[in-house]
Amino acid sequence: MSSDQTTRLANVLKSRSDWSVGLESSFFCIINSVTLVGNIFVCCAIWRNHRLRQNVSNMFIFALALSDIFMALCMPSSIVTLITGRWSLGAAFCQIQGFLILTLAMVSLQTMTLISINRYYCIVKRAKYLLMFKKRRTRSYIMSLWLNALIASVPPFFFGVGGYAFQPGKSICLYTFEANIPYTIFLEAVYIALPLTIITRCYSAVFKEVYRTNKVFIQTPGNANRVRANVQEAKVTKTLAAVILAFGTCWVPISIVDIIDAVKGQPYLKREIYLTYTALIFTSSLVNPFIYGIFNRTFLYEYKKMLREVLCCRLWVCCPSVPPSVVSDFVSSPNEKTNDKKRQINSGETSGTNPGNDTGHNPNSSPRLISN
Repeated sequence: MSSDQTTRLANVLKSRSDWSVGLESSFFCIINSVTLVGNIFVCCAIWRNHRLRQNVSNMFIFALALSDIFMALCMPSSIVTLITGRWSLGAAFCQIQGFLILTLAMVSLQTMTLISINRYYCIVKRAKYLLMFKKRRTRSYIMSLWLNALIASVPPFFFGVGGYAFQPGKSICLYTFEANIPYTIFLEAVYIALPLTIITRCYSAVFKEVYRTNKVFIQTPGNANRVRANVQEAKVTKTLAAVILAFGTCWVPISIVDIIDAVKGQPYLKREIYLTYTALIFTSSLVNPFIYGIFNRTFLYEYKKMLREVLCCRLWVCCPSVPPSVVSDFVSSPNEKTNDKKRQINSGETSGTNPGNDTGHNPNSSPRLISN
């Protein structure tokens, strides 16, 4: 990295106004908090819900959410840098952050590639799908890509010049793409261009098949179960396609900036562009929980259920004088209340007693939420 360009960007970082420091650090704090909480919710939703846990495709979503959680844990050091105007966490931590960000970026892209291959076999090559994506084999795929990404991120530690270093324009420690052109070409070709090519070809084939299948079912209505299964798989495919589209929207501009720096041999662009670069890296880990909630009702249901449970616990802790019945009514959804009343009525009818008095529940005990 050219020393004069590094100095220029470092001086801009130090000379920001208080207003800019507050705005930038607050923005990244929000991204960090939402990313961490959102992806923890994704992992918990899959773990808690048997239906989500049994779906092989959700194993990839779980792995992707896990990598996004680790990416969120890399963010606080950048927030500290934005507040102080310099890197103050030492050379060793800088190396660790650079290594983790490069590794997690490659893990995410390779996971996206596996997701596209999974969809390809599920929609286009149905006969081979169950063989290719058994649970144990899927776990081995995920473990292999993590190992592959870890190994590929090791070489910069041994570069004499460059490698992982603090980049003041981006306010993070990263691999300096202009430091070692052969390794940069290797990364761009094998870990960026090749996965994007595979993703594009797989999803092109998938959507052609979905379009063809829809036409067949419209013209010749057949087995209702088969139609329902195809509709469900099409929904899953659209959800995962939205995830990949969001990921590409964030990472394609990042790759373009890296290529420009590699060609110029120095950080050639303005700091605002480099700060946007950093924001896109972390935003790519932020959007997925929202996509799952928008496209998948089961995820949305689990999100709401967990939020109600968190609010319930917080309300009890903050306001212990509030009667438990009031807290339960506050956090319960209308559907849960309706189902609760139906259960009580049915219980009363079955026993032949007053449903309001014989529910098998002590009226003096604390009520609990009823899970559907």
